[in-house]
Amino acid sequence: MADPIELIAAREHPNVRAFLRMLRHGEGTAGENGYRVMFGGDRFLGADGVADTFDDFADHPRRAITRRLGGAPITSTAAGAYQFLSRTWDGLVKQYGFADFTPTNQDLGAIALIKGRKALEDVIAGRFEAAVMKCNKEWASLPGSPYGQPVVTMARARQEYEAHGGTYAEPAPAAAAAAMALKSELPLVHLGPEPAPVEGVPPNPFINDQEAPMAPFLAAALPAVISAVPELARMFSSGSPTSERNIKAAEVVVNVAKEAIGARNEQELVETLQADPGAAAVVRQAVKDNWFKLEEVGGGIQAAREMNAKMQGDKGIQHNPAVWVSMVLLIFPFMLLVDVFYVHPDAYSGELRTQIITAILAVIMMVGAYWLGTSASSKAKDEALLKR
Repeated sequence: MADPIELIAAREHPNVRAFLRMLRHGEGTAGENGYRVMFGGDRFLGADGVADTFDDFADHPRRAITRRLGGAPITSTAAGAYQFLSRTWDGLVKQYGFADFTPTNQDLGAIALIKGRKALEDVIAGRFEAAVMKCNKEWASLPGSPYGQPVVTMARARQEYEAHGGTYAEPAPAAAAAAMALKSELPLVHLGPEPAPVEGVPPNPFINDQEAPMAPFLAAALPAVISAVPELARMFSSGSPTSERNIKAAEVVVNVAKEAIGARNEQELVETLQADPGAAAVVRQAVKDNWFKLEEVGGGIQAAREMNAKMQGDKGIQHNPAVWVSMVLLIFPFMLLVDVFYVHPDAYSGELRTQIITAILAVIMMVGAYWLGTSASSKAKDEALLKR
């Protein structure tokens, strides 16, 4: 039989107490009678059938109750502040030797379940979301739970945790570095002086004292998407003054992410990414599938077009580098064709002629695509982005 001394010690930690209160909120047992609640909301009584007597918490009530949830009947023996099933409680009694179902033992039993999910160290250390994601198969009300029952949002769970004294771990060095890099690159709406820091709440790396046009909802959603797609951090921290590009790219990224998981708005996108690791994987794949859109925002063809326009200015088309490159690419194939068919026709076999003609056609198509196809479509995408 396991020694409950670790559970008893953990119960005194403020983060553990706050986490337990957060669990009770989700399970609907946050009230003063929460330790007496059965599935469906009724209070259980002891063997004497009278409330508030010595035997109220003598044992788990072990009553199967049927309620309709979402139109379907559900039968459960869940009881107590953490809605233990009778078989779950019996397993805890066998493992730790709990003598009764008192509030203290219910707390210890919940801590034992958290430990069983390998989340107790996360709770104590303040790694809140990591602990929630490890425990959401134990409690169906937690964000990301796979059981199809109503769940609280990660934001609401955090709020309850914080309200009861829960604190968070310091941000990881890599995350802090990425945040600082993003802060230097992402221009956001001017929000006035940054508020005084609140103990336990990390500062917002996306608030600065410079005025810029990025909308607040994009600023709120982008960090969650970057967390799901770490490759994006390099794009937004390239070290060059690319404010306009970042704004356009942020719009593309967030819109791709919302479409990928069917989020109706940026808030729903953030909460889904925080609660569901599967959603993060879907978003990451969607961003990869649409990477070409990001490469053309402020870089790639657009950057080449802008550079050409800048170098040409009002001096005439002869100062446009793309014109000269295109001429070279077209003149050389023309000269090669003259040599193949008129100057040295006997020097080329039929197979070699076919290969040369194929290569020349590829060059012509590439130049044509730049001037007539890709450039035009890229410009249309840019205009669409600017209208958003």
